[in-house]
Amino acid sequence: MHYIKKYGVWLCTLLIGLSWPFIGWADNDIQCTKGGKKVCRIVSTSLPLRALPRPFSKLYSNPRTSSKVISSNFKAFWPVYVFQRKKLDFSNPASPKGWYKIGTMVNDPWGWMEAKDILEWRQALVVSYTHPGMGDERRNSVLMFKTADALGDLVESDDRDEQANDIYEGLNASPINVPDELVSREPARFVNIEEKFYMLPVIDFEEVDLFLDETRYLQIAAAVPGSRADEANPDTVASEVFMEQATQMETVEGTKASTLGFDIKFVMDMTGSMGPYIKGTKDAIAKVATMVSGKNIDAQMRYGLVGYRDDVKKVPKMAFVVKNFTEQLVDDKTFQRVIATAKPAKFGSIDYQEEVFAGVKEALTSPWNENTIKFIVLVGDASSHPVGHPQNTSGLNAEEIRELANANKVSVISIHLKAAVGVPDHALAQTQFTQLATNPGSDTPAYIDVSADNRDDFEQAVKQVAKTLSVMVSQVRKGNIQQVKNAPDANTIAKTQDVGDKAGKIAQAVAATALVDYLGKEATPPRDVTAWVMDRDILDPEVRALDVRALLKKSDLNDLIQSLETVQKAVKRGIATQMEFFSALQGVVASTSQGQDITFKGAKRLADAGLLPNWIESLPYKSEILEMSDEMFESLTADERSRLEDDIDSKLELYRKINENIDLWVALDERDPSDAHVYPLPLTALP
Repeated sequence: MHYIKKYGVWLCTLLIGLSWPFIGWADNDIQCTKGGKKVCRIVSTSLPLRALPRPFSKLYSNPRTSSKVISSNFKAFWPVYVFQRKKLDFSNPASPKGWYKIGTMVNDPWGWMEAKDILEWRQALVVSYTHPGMGDERRNSVLMFKTADALGDLVESDDRDEQANDIYEGLNASPINVPDELVSREPARFVNIEEKFYMLPVIDFEEVDLFLDETRYLQIAAAVPGSRADEANPDTVASEVFMEQATQMETVEGTKASTLGFDIKFVMDMTGSMGPYIKGTKDAIAKVATMVSGKNIDAQMRYGLVGYRDDVKKVPKMAFVVKNFTEQLVDDKTFQRVIATAKPAKFGSIDYQEEVFAGVKEALTSPWNENTIKFIVLVGDASSHPVGHPQNTSGLNAEEIRELANANKVSVISIHLKAAVGVPDHALAQTQFTQLATNPGSDTPAYIDVSADNRDDFEQAVKQVAKTLSVMVSQVRKGNIQQVKNAPDANTIAKTQDVGDKAGKIAQAVAATALVDYLGKEATPPRDVTAWVMDRDILDPEVRALDVRALLKKSDLNDLIQSLETVQKAVKRGIATQMEFFSALQGVVASTSQGQDITFKGAKRLADAGLLPNWIESLPYKSEILEMSDEMFESLTADERSRLEDDIDSKLELYRKINENIDLWVALDERDPSDAHVYPLPLTALP
């Protein structure tokens, strides 16, 4: 007996404290009409059933391969509607049988497609593999089973650990030895969806009431744009070709290791108190450059410098809010000349906080080099003005800055200088610097605190960070990744007392997790299989193995930005005038004349008003924004309304930055126009 809540509620807690329930689906939840003239619908939501064609799929006039071929290469991953499902058989996960009658509009069926060429997709949801981490913190690969029962038999067994370890050992044995119910596996090397895009649409799920944290069995389909698995040699554990690459750990073979570089941008507070530390950074970099040159270390490192101060509109004597001293990254000798020009402000600001977030944002969004591992070293002695503060110029908070860093594949190391005069600010600054330095792949933030009274410690910290990164990239360029494998774990870092040594260990750990990402570029995730997986590490269920994302087209994100801007104006108007929420919203819509069909009559919450895009309203989740009603808005305190306004502002700025970065967007089919390119937005980033 499985301890499962079938069709139950899936809760995923967000950074901003919202909850998102997901409802499981069943075959009897799909209703299709006889003859297939009307679109099939999901009974529980009344939404049309959609599907995604795989690459290089054919569309037939009738449900048999001998019939007329309407299209020999139907547009891949173009959402279509399902009108009929005929003789479906998924007993072979790598080659389902049966047919789907599909069309691109809800009233216009076009033809038939084989089940092996199509993915049912009942919501705009996909999952992605989480970063596996390093050393003792490294999680185990996701195992893919034919059925939920087979997965449940393992997970809910009294000897789960023993059985799971036997499977992992069998995957690496020669010949391979695994249970018949195992379909495929996640590659041992990390495949970053931001770097090498893949599709894992969620078809169905069951919630498991076994562990302290919410756990799900997910039925997923696996696909890769522009690529199909060989039907005679599928991406399953039975394939020697697939298993050879899937079991291979990190290696420099097949990568551009010989030209790999490290980009380091120093983001520094350049207010008056930072003068000695600007000099200390310059001296530390000079010593590292001498060491690298003297030992002929081929490091291929490039440096950048971004300075931040405070809002010049409020404090004109500051001269700049943010200054990028290196629009193009430079070598160590040039960097020494650049940093020599950096001067602390001669005048103080009106409060202790500075524009930290604006400095990091500039570093993230300004140019980086190709084929590099990217780092920001943040140096400051004060917290940042939060979103909503009159002197916040970035429009972002720490969570959104971190999301922007993840999207751009940039690791952050924070050096927090603690001065006696700033004691009241230390806790907030530490929280912000820690959030910014919580990089994917490790639960240990790359946060270093240094007493401002000890300048030698500070210089050693900077020196050890730069030296460690130099040595690591040099070794990788030579084909040696031993330092990646031997990266210190959280316990080792925590026990290290010397600031310089601790900084070096933190830099090694951060670089190692970034290199795991880089060295996994040649790995290929399973394609064209349907399987059941658990969203957590089977051997350590406290570790999440899969993240949920919403797959958005550029046009979807543009619609969301426009709609959320309207909500933002309504919230601001409601706060300023004490109006009811819907009255304020009605006024904004009327004044902007957007021509939207907004149904305010009878709407008790924003989700009922028809303002936000259909795709977000159809997702089975709840959020503070979608649930907003007159009563809820009225019940919010002044601080809660202010936080709501700040959250919307910060989300909007994040969306704009993602929208502007063309490198983040993926074409699912080479025939797609740019507005049809997609981005897998984490659910934590939705409003």
